[in-house]
Amino acid sequence: MYRRLSTSLLLVMLAFSLLAPRLVSSQDIRNWNNSTYWAWNPKGVPPAWYGAIKGLPDTEWLRGHYSNGRFVYVYDFHYSEPPQEIVLIPNETCNLRLTVIDPLGNRYVLWEGYIPNFVYLSRLTGPMMNVARDKCRPVPSPGTLLIHNPLRALFSREGVDCTAPGNTLLQGRYTFIVEAVDGNLSPTDEPRIRVLGLSYGLMGTDVEGRDVWVGFAYGAEETVLVAILGAAVMVGLALLLGMLSVLSNGVGGVADFVSKFLTATPVLPASVLLIVVFGSSKTVSWNQTYFTMNPFVLALVIGVLLMGNVSRNVRSMVEEELRKDYIESSRALGGSPLWILRKHVSKIILPYSLHQFSLAVPGIIGFITLLGFFNVSPGINWGTLMGEIILSGARYKLAWWQILPVGISLGILAFSFIGIADEIKGRFLKG
Repeated sequence: MYRRLSTSLLLVMLAFSLLAPRLVSSQDIRNWNNSTYWAWNPKGVPPAWYGAIKGLPDTEWLRGHYSNGRFVYVYDFHYSEPPQEIVLIPNETCNLRLTVIDPLGNRYVLWEGYIPNFVYLSRLTGPMMNVARDKCRPVPSPGTLLIHNPLRALFSREGVDCTAPGNTLLQGRYTFIVEAVDGNLSPTDEPRIRVLGLSYGLMGTDVEGRDVWVGFAYGAEETVLVAILGAAVMVGLALLLGMLSVLSNGVGGVADFVSKFLTATPVLPASVLLIVVFGSSKTVSWNQTYFTMNPFVLALVIGVLLMGNVSRNVRSMVEEELRKDYIESSRALGGSPLWILRKHVSKIILPYSLHQFSLAVPGIIGFITLLGFFNVSPGINWGTLMGEIILSGARYKLAWWQILPVGISLGILAFSFIGIADEIKGRFLKG
C-alpha cells in the first residue's frame, strides 16, 4: 500500500510538472523578477476563492462604456472590506475629471486636472477628507483616515465611524465617471480603472505583487528536472569514484583524491560561488538584480558538490566486498580489478545507489531552498520560491497561500521518493 501510494503520488507530480508550465503566460515568466511588471497587482493578498468565502474584494479591471464624450464605469461593491487601492490610468494627456457616485446618489469629485501617468485614489488626501467630512461621524483626522485606508470613507455609510470595521460599509453599485475638463473624450481615449482588492487569482500574490500561481506552475518542471538530474549526477559520479578509488593504480589515486576533496569541500559556500561563476546576472531595475542559471548546469553543480560523502560510503562498501572469499577466487582465476568491480561488486552497490538516489531528490530541493537565504535564486523553481517566501517574512505574516502549496508539494515529492527508497532498501535487505 505504501509503495503504491508513493508511486501514484510521484506519477501525479511528474505529470503536473510537465503540464503546468504550459498553462502560464510566457510574458509573465520573462518578467517574473521585474517588479514594475506586477505594479497593478495587490501585494501579499490571498486567493480569490478564499476572498469569496471571507467577503474580501477581488482584484479586477472595471469595464467602461462610452457615453456623451465621457467614460462610465460601474463597480459592484458587495464586500465586508474596501479594496486596498483604486488606480486611474489615463490614455490621454488632457485634463481629466474623475467623479464617483455612491449607491445613495451622492457625487464626489476625486480628481480634476492633468494626470502624468496614473492616480492612486487612496493617496488623494484632500478629496478623501472632503468625503469623510460629508459622511463620517465623528470626522476622522487625516492621519487617522490614512492609517485605516482612506477608501473606507468612500465606501462607508453616512453618519457612522469611517474607521470602524466592515459593518459600517455601504454596499451597492458605485459609478465612476471620467471626462475631460474642457471638451469631450473620443472613444479611443478610454482610460483604465484597476481595483486592487484584498484577493487575487487562483493562488494569491506575494509581497512583490507577483501571481503565485505563475511561479508555482512554471517552477514545477524545473524543480523536478533539477532534483532528478542532480540526484542522478550525484549518485552516478559517487558510484564511479567510490568504485575506482579502491584501485591501486594512478586512476584509483586520482579518484580517491577527488572523492576526499569533495567530501571536505564546504558545499554551501562552494555552490554559491559556482552559481555566481557559471550563472548570469540580470538587472531589471536600477536596484534589482537577480541570478539565472541553466537548470542542467545547476543540476550538475549541485550533484558534483553533494557526491562526496556518498562516494566515501561506496568505497567502504567496495572494500568490504573485496575481502570476501568469492572475490579472492575470481582473482585466482585471473579476473582483473575492473572486471571484478563490474561483474561482482556493482551488483551489490547498485541497490544502495538507487536508495541514495531516492533520498537525494528531496535533499536537493531542500538545498536549493537554503540557497534562497543567501539571495541566490538560480531560475524559477519551488526551492527558490520557498527561499523567497522565508526572506520576505511571509511566514510571520501568515501568508499561507504562499507557504502551503509549495510546502505540500515539496512534502509530496519527498514522501514519494522516500517511500520508493524504503521499498528498494527492503528488497535489498531481503535479497
